[in-house]
Amino acid sequence: MRTTAGRGIEALRARSHSLLLPQQNNDSSRLDILTTLRAQLAGEQQGQEAGETDAAPRQNFDAAGFRGYLEAQNKTKKTIKDIVNYAKKFGHILESQDASVMMTISPRNKHHAMTALANLAKYQGCYDRWLDIRRRYSLKWSKGDSLQAFERFFNPELTFDVMLQRVKRMCATLPPYMAAVVKFACITGLRPSEAVESVKLIADRDTFRLYYNPDRQALEHFRFKEQFLRRTKTAYISFVSLDNLQPIMNLGCTTLTWSHIRLACWKVGVRMEMHLCRRIFASHLSACGIQSEVIDYLQGRVSSSVFSWHYLTPGAGLKDRVLLAVAELSDKLDG
Repeated sequence: MRTTAGRGIEALRARSHSLLLPQQNNDSSRLDILTTLRAQLAGEQQGQEAGETDAAPRQNFDAAGFRGYLEAQNKTKKTIKDIVNYAKKFGHILESQDASVMMTISPRNKHHAMTALANLAKYQGCYDRWLDIRRRYSLKWSKGDSLQAFERFFNPELTFDVMLQRVKRMCATLPPYMAAVVKFACITGLRPSEAVESVKLIADRDTFRLYYNPDRQALEHFRFKEQFLRRTKTAYISFVSLDNLQPIMNLGCTTLTWSHIRLACWKVGVRMEMHLCRRIFASHLSACGIQSEVIDYLQGRVSSSVFSWHYLTPGAGLKDRVLLAVAELSDKLDG
């Protein structure tokens, strides 16, 4: 799509070209007009080049120091990489205090850019300036609305059976050791990155003794704060039997990351559907009659209600009911 400046340049070129054609005009007059037009054309081109250069200025800052600041907050490597990249692209807003570019990007990119700017402002000691920019441009943290939740709930592509088949289809094309990790994410309800970290701890015999509580029949994530108790995302505990852990324990010291699974899916031409594992876990436990507040705890969410904080206690037989539900889900994944 041509810009206004681009159309102006084309018009000037066309007019100058017409003056070179035989006409009734006086030669000296035509020469003067042609000289003037060429000067205007050169000025328009310089202005357009300057506009293109200034359209997306990049911020120069101490990237290494900024990374160290983010690492000190226990953020993951991927999160740090994303924040630094967005800070480089949009950090100029903190200097110019012109956030008009934020009005033209998608909600998802706007959220990432705001996260990066908030962290960069804290690092550079100008957080008050960032708050003022947010106020002047009405930049708000979007958490979605009720309509989005309604559409997701009735989305025919996100029913339990459809999600289960999509994950099973993905597992069927992956190497067995990768499929075991995906299934493990389904029966624990962990996020993909958390599932991979959990597999590493299970594979290490020394950490496994501290990690797995045989009396509780649970993986106690809270004992490994660096991996599971992050600033915004947490995981506390997962009820799982030794039988269901056996496929993971048999992997040995295999080093695996979420990116490895994603790349393997890409090579065989299937979608990476591991994000569905967490939904499958929650939907299945809910269908088995497990209380929603309990599912929240098992997935690392703590409700802000007074009831959850001060009065809710686990009912008798909770562990057995969750283990039974997990065993049923495991059978469905194998079936």
